[in-house]
Amino acid sequence: MTSSSGADLDPSERAHIRRQEVVAELGKHALETDDLEGLLHEATATITETLETEFAAVLESLPLTDECVLRQGVGWRDDCVGTATISTTPDSQVSRALRSERPIVADDLRTDERFSDPDSLTDYGVVSGIAARIGPAEEPWGVLAVHATDRRQFTERDATLVRNVANILAMAIENERTERRFEAVFDDPNILVGLLEPDGTVIDINRTAMEYIDADLADVTGEQFWETPWWGDGGDVRSDVKAWTERAATGEYVEFETDIFEPDGTEHTINGVFRPVTNDDGDVVSIVVSDRDVTERKAHERYLRDAKAQLEAATEAGAVGTWEWQIPENLMTVGTSFAETFGIDPVDARDGVPLEWFIDAIHEDDRDRVEAAIEDAVERCGEYEAEYRVWNADGELRWVVARGHVESDEDGNPVTFPGALTDITERKRAELEVEKQRKELETLFQVLPVGAVVANEDGSLLRANDSAKEIWGGDVFDAESIAEYEKYSAVWAETGEPVEPEDWTMAQVLRGEEVAEPNVYEIETFDGDRRIIMEHGMPVRDDRGNVSRAVVTLTDITERREFQRKLEETVEQVEESNERLEQFAYAASHDLQEPLRMVTSYLQLLESQYSDAFDEDGQEFLAYAVDGAERMHEMIDGLLEYSRVETRGDPLEPIDLETALEDVIDDLQLQIEETDAEITVGDLPVVEGDASQLRQVFQNLLDNALTYYDDDPPRVHVDAERRGREWVLSVRDEGIGIDPENQDRVFTVFDRLHSREEYEGTGIGLALCQRIVERHGGEIWVDSEPGDGTTFSLMLPARDES
Repeated sequence: MTSSSGADLDPSERAHIRRQEVVAELGKHALETDDLEGLLHEATATITETLETEFAAVLESLPLTDECVLRQGVGWRDDCVGTATISTTPDSQVSRALRSERPIVADDLRTDERFSDPDSLTDYGVVSGIAARIGPAEEPWGVLAVHATDRRQFTERDATLVRNVANILAMAIENERTERRFEAVFDDPNILVGLLEPDGTVIDINRTAMEYIDADLADVTGEQFWETPWWGDGGDVRSDVKAWTERAATGEYVEFETDIFEPDGTEHTINGVFRPVTNDDGDVVSIVVSDRDVTERKAHERYLRDAKAQLEAATEAGAVGTWEWQIPENLMTVGTSFAETFGIDPVDARDGVPLEWFIDAIHEDDRDRVEAAIEDAVERCGEYEAEYRVWNADGELRWVVARGHVESDEDGNPVTFPGALTDITERKRAELEVEKQRKELETLFQVLPVGAVVANEDGSLLRANDSAKEIWGGDVFDAESIAEYEKYSAVWAETGEPVEPEDWTMAQVLRGEEVAEPNVYEIETFDGDRRIIMEHGMPVRDDRGNVSRAVVTLTDITERREFQRKLEETVEQVEESNERLEQFAYAASHDLQEPLRMVTSYLQLLESQYSDAFDEDGQEFLAYAVDGAERMHEMIDGLLEYSRVETRGDPLEPIDLETALEDVIDDLQLQIEETDAEITVGDLPVVEGDASQLRQVFQNLLDNALTYYDDDPPRVHVDAERRGREWVLSVRDEGIGIDPENQDRVFTVFDRLHSREEYEGTGIGLALCQRIVERHGGEIWVDSEPGDGTTFSLMLPARDES
């Protein structure tokens, strides 16, 4: 396999790779966390940072309204989260996103003709944005939206990123719903439920079942199910339980009924099933044991052995109803609830109706199978059981299970077919949702752009996705314990020390550690390659807090590390070059001071003592020489100051910019009065900075505003605006302006746009401002048109208020 060096990637490709990493990290978090609100907040913060926008929001649809509520967001006021609503009128961006398979991208919400109604998002100051649906089209949960306050042209990759993050959130939201439904089923106070490994080892038991024995859950977890206290000391019962477990482990659906005893000797009869749970390959991965306490029912049932007694017991156990089919006459008589389930008039059903009326109500995909099962039971005069879907009187599709028995006359001819029907819709929906979610998680596990490996609590590796296999050079994740991790050859990337089995991320996670700061290894793959990988890990805990699984992700950063190394070398070379240039500029300007002072002094002596000896031209030439020497002196001073910005600056500390600006205005008071200038100032922040250098920036910008003006007195306004994590300061005047073609030149050392006869100056002031602002971690730019004034803007990092 070949790959290009990370150094050859252009910025767009690096951004694309970073977005893939963002999706992978969020997907991994969605798999591992049960904190939905934390995931929603992380998603909005991450996508805002990645797309460099001011706003992001998770908007949840409000039922029976045309609004969404702000569930989580970035850029909004704290009091908006959970309360602010966004209109979903038909022609709004959010409404279109709810109905669209693709994200809705708007370059300018204010002018976009797709939105005939004013989009309510513009009330919050946003201009451009992307909105993507969260959840399926038939039942969308809400919208993930990201917006900017300036006009932006978002790319297809931007929209894809928002759509992928929305899909991850949809998966997490559905996970939470499924988990709540599963917990409701598992904690049903009327059902005893247990979860077993295929070999019969107890994984979990619900609270209802634990009430029957004098033991804690920890006492039975990890034990063989037939060895637990429910079965007392009876060898026969234990043998039966073991046999039922073994049959279920082969994929068989095993019904059972037996007696259990409480510690005080109280006897209970339980009736239930061992239900195998299989993966996509048909392999049994666990066994669910569910049963009910039928002690009271059995007390009425023991002396009833015929079919009618079984039907009565089924009714008491909560079935939808019972039926009796008189086979020769083809008359089916049922109760009210049974009839309504099949959409049949209860009055007709009490008198008896043809079997076909009930058959017609069965879902068309199940109908042939049910008819075949009925015909088989009649032919054999035997037991009947079928699970299928039926349309009820309200047109709703319900799941039912039907059980019955065909009775025959003395000659063996079928006569009657009694039975009972139970509605299992909620249970079936829960099972289907769990299966759907399992498949979705499996798909996500396989398509993650990073490797993923799952281990059991004993260190045995359960599974790995294709990305992990590709990184390690094959399907090699078959270790049965931590000790076997020694076959994975690696050293620590930073030290070169060997990685021992207990040093691997998987071993750390199985010890209960959350590996958020990644481990970085250099590995020798099984196909003979060497790679540098980064691993994160997270334990999966059971309801008692014990580690039951471990999940580790692997990212191949070989190319990234090589790119980083080359980048560091380049930065080091640039820094050394800049340092040499600064030393040269300082030395050159410093060494020029002495001969220039001598030239200036002698020119001044000639001017003061011998000016009468020169004719008119000579005096003019002498004046030019003196003026040139003074200008050279100013330029050398400016160059010295420019070279010392980094090396002679004071440490950065909190600086009140309003105070700094007041000092500058006081220094310029004479020039202000001479030009009849007016300077207005808005609220300015406190920033981390060098007070002397920031005053110098204000001094140069105000001096320019007081110099480059037309006939009207100068008018200058200084203000600040918070934009996310930065402050943008602006110095705006109404002067002569700057041609756009020349705006880049104003920050070049000694590059003047006007002659000295027009305006005085050295041509270094704005270059010095740029150097100072960059030292403070910011940037400076100019916006201007000739005759319309000039605005100099500088962005400085905002202070961390914490």
